[in-house]
Amino acid sequence: MKPLLKNSIYALCLYLPVFMAQAAPLYLQQLESAAIDEKKLQEAHKQIKDYSKITLKEDLFVPPFHNQNPAQATDKNSFCSTCHLLPPHTKNKRKRSFLNMHSQYISCETCHFQPENVQLEYRWLNFNDNSNKNSAQNSNNKRITPFYNNEAVIIFVDHELATQVKQIWQKESADKELSTEESPTHKLSTEVILEKARLKLRIHSPLGKKGPKCIDCHNNKDPFLDLVSLGFDEKEISKLQQHSISRFFGRYTKDGTKNEQRLRMTDLLQ
Repeated sequence: MKPLLKNSIYALCLYLPVFMAQAAPLYLQQLESAAIDEKKLQEAHKQIKDYSKITLKEDLFVPPFHNQNPAQATDKNSFCSTCHLLPPHTKNKRKRSFLNMHSQYISCETCHFQPENVQLEYRWLNFNDNSNKNSAQNSNNKRITPFYNNEAVIIFVDHELATQVKQIWQKESADKELSTEESPTHKLSTEVILEKARLKLRIHSPLGKKGPKCIDCHNNKDPFLDLVSLGFDEKEISKLQQHSISRFFGRYTKDGTKNEQRLRMTDLLQ
């Protein structure tokens, strides 16, 4: 491994205890206590080795039907956007548009931050406010965010840890591009990919790949979020809990054939 890269990863390990000493958000505390699982490490190694860059299409031949509200240049995003695209959901063609609409007003961590034996609260947070305190529902760039001990659990893309990770990520990518099977640096590239896998695994250690199902939030018996405490009125709560699209996904089954169930406009009127 190149000394500079090795030093960068070592520096990242040193940063975590420093962040901990500064009353770090719960996400950083979870990273500090994370253990490396060998099986998951091999999975992360394969993901990175097989990774191909995703490019979002621009200047579409058929423009989007809905109005687009581009983010302001001053708007902050969560730590996740250090590596992940905005919008983040790309794989599930059936659900990704609906999931990405949620990301405009729900933080990634609300669905994917899943620490064990920790009771979280969910509140509105203004991402442009550095205080990490609860903010009003009608504030700008607000998202529903998990809180622990009255502090938001998340960090943002301008955090020092995000800067460190980005530097390592870019450096590793550059090293990998210079490597080929015939090149003497190919062995080095393999080592770099493994280090990248360790970094990826640690960053994702307190996160779950799959978030709640649609019906986990959109129901009136035991919803995942307390909509009353989030400021929704009775009419809004009724619409959210009885939403026809979430009911469709709740009963949808995929059989891999042309007879696969489709969402029809009549479903939206039920």
